[in-house]
Amino acid sequence: MKLGILCTMLNDFGKKGFYNSQEIGLGQQLSDMGHTVIIYKGVRKGEPFVEDKLADKLVIRYIPLPRFSKHGYIKTSWLDKDLNGLLCFSDQQLFIPHVYRFCVKHHISFVPYVGTTFSVYPTLRGKVMNVLAGMGTLRLYRHMPVLAKTESAKKELENLGAKDVTIAMVGLNPHVLRQDYRDFSKAELRKEFGFAADDVVLCCVARIEIDKRTDQLIEVLNRSRDKKPFRLLLVGKGPLRGQVDQKIREYSLEDRVRILDRVPFSDMWKIYRMSDYYINMSKEEIFGMAIMEAVYYGTSVAARRALGPSMTLKGMRGHCLCDSDDEVVNWICGPYPDEKDLEESAQKMIANFSWESCAKAFLSKIQAAR
Repeated sequence: MKLGILCTMLNDFGKKGFYNSQEIGLGQQLSDMGHTVIIYKGVRKGEPFVEDKLADKLVIRYIPLPRFSKHGYIKTSWLDKDLNGLLCFSDQQLFIPHVYRFCVKHHISFVPYVGTTFSVYPTLRGKVMNVLAGMGTLRLYRHMPVLAKTESAKKELENLGAKDVTIAMVGLNPHVLRQDYRDFSKAELRKEFGFAADDVVLCCVARIEIDKRTDQLIEVLNRSRDKKPFRLLLVGKGPLRGQVDQKIREYSLEDRVRILDRVPFSDMWKIYRMSDYYINMSKEEIFGMAIMEAVYYGTSVAARRALGPSMTLKGMRGHCLCDSDDEVVNWICGPYPDEKDLEESAQKMIANFSWESCAKAFLSKIQAAR
């Protein structure tokens, strides 16, 4: 079949070269199964249109889109009319209804893929976005098959009146994971990033904003500083960078924290490999791809309980799902997990979270529609 994957979100979701792209991971799985796949990935207006051939039957088109906040508007003229099915990373994206109408007109099976139905931001902007989405996109979910990333998203959709919801979990993409990472010395990688061999390295990959609770990450480091020779590497940028810098100065942690705006995804494995712990402070984490990557690379994860970590860390020995910031502190200050537990969890992660189940769920929806 000829299949499309659409992502109109114009934040850093799947940013080329810097993040593990979910749309590419799913596209590669479908391509491996013998289907022709076109990924339509929105980028900010002013960026060039680019088409990359990722495999014999897999193409990604980076399309500059006008936008409202993080919501991109794609003209349907960009979409192929002879698709058999179109999966859309939709959530509460405002401009999805006109894509749905295009699909109906051209007899294309339209399948939304949803991680959350409402904005996680407790701000006036978030409330406005929820109202606008409720007038269009969220109403559509009642009348079509929907794929949900988590059990929680499934419940949200059913509460909205959706009748046909299937859980199709996000997966790790074996095409982009480093297979030989164990061959590299942690000490040498730490040196590359400015750390000493005997440092206890904490890492986090997150936007520096309210829902990620990045400021609380600095609090955790401050409370733990005298227990072990902790150092923190934070990869991310965002509106609260100034506040985080101020807190670092307030606690005199300048020599213990390094912040990088971005790291090319091709180098991210180095950060996981050299780090002892991956910390996720967000209580609103929808899935947490970086958490999954950290588990794969054998880095012990301490994550606040949220939608995503509650599912991906379930039964993962060597990692801690924390109900409080105190539990995060206790985990990283306690004995380091057994390497056998970390290895076992790494194997479970790659086995349990692959794109194959999501691809099969998408294909089943198309077959049912036909």
